Amino acid sequence: MTTVQDIITWVETTKGWELHHEEGVHYGSAAAEVDKVTVCWKATPEALEEAGTRGDRLVIGHETLFDPYYSDFDPERTKGWAEWRVNKQRKALLDKYKLTFLRLHSSIDILCIGEDMGRWLKLGEPVRTEGKRGSVVWEIKPCTLRQLVTKVKRISGMSALRVSAPNGLSQKVRRVGLLVGGAALCPNGGAIQPGVEAGVDVFIAGETDNYGFRYAAECGIPLIETSHEVSENPGFRHFSEMLKERFPSLRVSFFENTCPYVTL
Repeated sequence: MTTVQDIITWVETTKGWELHHEEGVHYGSAAAEVDKVTVCWKATPEALEEAGTRGDRLVIGHETLFDPYYSDFDPERTKGWAEWRVNKQRKALLDKYKLTFLRLHSSIDILCIGEDMGRWLKLGEPVRTEGKRGSVVWEIKPCTLRQLVTKVKRISGMSALRVSAPNGLSQKVRRVGLLVGGAALCPNGGAIQPGVEAGVDVFIAGETDNYGFRYAAECGIPLIETSHEVSENPGFRHFSEMLKERFPSLRVSFFENTCPYVTL
């Protein structure tokens, strides 16, 4: 029988070093034996319920199990977080179905996320990479920003996209910089600068905010936002396939988290 630790060891061996500080078993035990696994971007109540109903014993998630976001790093920073409704609800489902939760965050960013976002968007192959963290620059056939937005909207399935266009929607673009997941959010603002220095003329982001839009706009670079989970689902789906291939005895199911808001 495969254990959670077996999966951790495989991930560490594949990427070449130990899990990062924010990763690991955040509920349950690394010694737990598992034969059915759910892989998802975030362990929402819907994901946990589906996994438990299916008889899975392990949930592998990309984002934090509990809120606030840093609770996995410093649970003493915010008193009373364990009593918050969202956290009590998730814990109740974990206990109900006897689930173990393994967080794989930066490891999956390195193994899958960046490259898979580019392939999902049908950008071809990268022309410049940055270490093991995936693509910095992709080159596409020159088109207008409006045409690229239309393509991204169609592929993402989003009803609408937020876009900053400091030079107008008719601007011709060719060199694309990807800001996967939450890279374009204010706390990760430094992630935008490498693309600026690499000479990209458009960014496609997962999730951004006012600061991210302004940073790119002040550099004269338009930015297209999809959503955090939508941009990372392709990479985590790829990881679930990798897991199946490495552990054929595991029944691996992928839960697709969807964007939590609509545009009206």
